Amino acid sequence: MHVHSTASDGVLSPASLVETAVRLGLGAFAISDHDTVDGLPEAYEAARGTGMAFIPAVELSINLIAGGSAHLLGYFPGHDPAALCDRSTDLGRALARVRTARETRNPRIIEKLAQLGMPLFEEEVLEYAGGDVVGRPHIAQAMLARGYVQSSREAFDRFLAKGKPAYVERERLLDGEALELIRNLGGLPILAHPGLMERSADDLIALIRSLAARGLSGLEAYYPRHSPEMVAALVAEADASRLLTTGGTDYHGSSEDTTGLGGAGGLFQVRASQVAGFLERCGIAVNTEGD
Repeated sequence: MHVHSTASDGVLSPASLVETAVRLGLGAFAISDHDTVDGLPEAYEAARGTGMAFIPAVELSINLIAGGSAHLLGYFPGHDPAALCDRSTDLGRALARVRTARETRNPRIIEKLAQLGMPLFEEEVLEYAGGDVVGRPHIAQAMLARGYVQSSREAFDRFLAKGKPAYVERERLLDGEALELIRNLGGLPILAHPGLMERSADDLIALIRSLAARGLSGLEAYYPRHSPEMVAALVAEADASRLLTTGGTDYHGSSEDTTGLGGAGGLFQVRASQVAGFLERCGIAVNTEGD
């Protein structure tokens, strides 16, 4: 329920992701690219006739009124992906704003890297971007190709992550605006990987409850980097706040994605029984036999 394609910062095309998901035996699948829906039509066509349920989705970068930032997954079950890609709609205009913010941010990051003795050309970064969304993962890939770092993870940990020497803040959608955009389209807004947010347990619960009061539909409780204790806490809070639970691998297809896409043989899997309420809201029949 959380996978990235070349439309944002993934390695595989939308069609290739669908083909892989079918081969691995996944029953339901969502491509949720960063701040873009441009890969959804290709994925939708690839999924037709396969028997696998495909849910159009997006992952929005948001600023929180409580302070800090987060990622918000938006799921649009039953929607025509081509209609979601209409740039004249409220969603289309909002995503265009985010893309513009990225475009002004990237040259500033590259400038900072040059000052640190790691020059890059924007053309090098663009070579790693398969879609309209160009961001820090593509800069990290260019840094790796130049030999400045040994891995994309190192690029983030030493230079590109928040608080590091080459980090540049950018404009994001406000949380209320993002919730409204998804809700107005009949979608389901889900807080992505809450366990990765740098907040105390009490602050995280308070944030979840604030977002729930303003339209949040659920929590991505099942996630590779969530501890068993974090999963249990998120599932308990979802029950208490009457929120759905979802899960996903956050697969990008890079060599550092050690958990795999999911499905048969994957190191991380989400079972239908764990996300039954979410699947039912998406109109997907839930079969937990052999789950």
